[in-house]
Amino acid sequence: MNRPAYLLIGLSALLFSCGETAENTMDQYGQDPRISELEARMAAMTGQPVPEGQGAGNWEQQGAMEGGSGFGQQPSTAAGMRTHTLNSSTYNVPFAQLDLPAHWNVQGMETGDWTAIAPGANVKNTKPASFMMVGGQLGQFYRSNGQQMRAPVSPEHVVMQDLAPRMRQQGYELVGQAPAPGVEQVDQRGMNGLYVTGQAQKTCKTNLSEWRRGDKRLAVVLHWFSISSADMANWGYYTTELEATEGSYEREKSGLLNGLSTMRYNPSYFAAQHRQAKQKEQESWAAHNQQMQNNQQSWNAHNARMRSNQAAFDASQAAHRDMVNSVNNSQMSIYNNTNATMDRMQDATINGIRGEQNAWNPHTGEQGKVEAGYNNYWVNGDGQYIGTNDVMYDPNANGQSVDQWQQMPTEP
Repeated sequence: MNRPAYLLIGLSALLFSCGETAENTMDQYGQDPRISELEARMAAMTGQPVPEGQGAGNWEQQGAMEGGSGFGQQPSTAAGMRTHTLNSSTYNVPFAQLDLPAHWNVQGMETGDWTAIAPGANVKNTKPASFMMVGGQLGQFYRSNGQQMRAPVSPEHVVMQDLAPRMRQQGYELVGQAPAPGVEQVDQRGMNGLYVTGQAQKTCKTNLSEWRRGDKRLAVVLHWFSISSADMANWGYYTTELEATEGSYEREKSGLLNGLSTMRYNPSYFAAQHRQAKQKEQESWAAHNQQMQNNQQSWNAHNARMRSNQAAFDASQAAHRDMVNSVNNSQMSIYNNTNATMDRMQDATINGIRGEQNAWNPHTGEQGKVEAGYNNYWVNGDGQYIGTNDVMYDPNANGQSVDQWQQMPTEP
């Protein structure tokens, strides 16, 4: 979200950056009664009970209306498939389940950047690329401050504009592309479950492009997402890429598409996300209302001074001129301070809703944004950054990138 009633790209990271904590252990997270236990954990962690109508039960009902979420079901009994559970480190609850081919060696789901290796095949996910397009005066403000804008383009055009140059560098040629409706439905269901402020349209689209390089075949599943309102669009994409030999390609591609189409979201995850988003929204409005009260008090004091000035004017014209000058200076100071306070409040609101915070690049001295939630950030000369809660972590310590990474100062 970019400001109250508008949304930003941080939601995409919320959807797709959770990781795996266990395999074939669905009996730990059954909907009845285990989902209630997860809600109790969330209540203990936040100090708030599950709001009436906003708990997992509400999302279970909605999931049933949409064909059933299926979360918490027994591990997949389909031949050659294995059920994986992804956990949300943000809320400490299971995020989703999906079934992948059993012969895949799946790793890294705890970071969301998961990979899979199998004989003659490997699978990887790329990090989300996010963009924004803003109209009106706000768009002019962003452009004047150096913000790059990019209007949304269709998944098919993303393939030609963004993916094709990278693939050509790797020696791949495009064979064809088509929608992937099964995966798209799953992505849309996850996006629909997220709480957002204001009126916005949430859209997910999925494209499958296929590439060839000698006896190697490549399938790229493009997960495209957009959150748009009347004068703002926040959109982006990430990819799940399967490379396989000619002989195993069709089987592995089918396993990947079937696996991505089995994603089952945990209603308790959405309940926790709703709870936190609403809490932040309430805190933002409370701060806004307090600021308005402070402004009213300032104006009341100002009016009282004006009456005092009028009485002083009747007594002495010279004293009146001195008092007016003093009041004018005080007014300008109040106005400037009020505007600065509101600007800081708006920036904090934007950061809170987007899940970001301000950071300063020590290489350039410029201010930017980073994903919130980490205690330490490192950035290299190319502007790439790493967030970590490990105080001992130092990316320069691997011996290959000494002094290339510097810590980024942040603003809470």
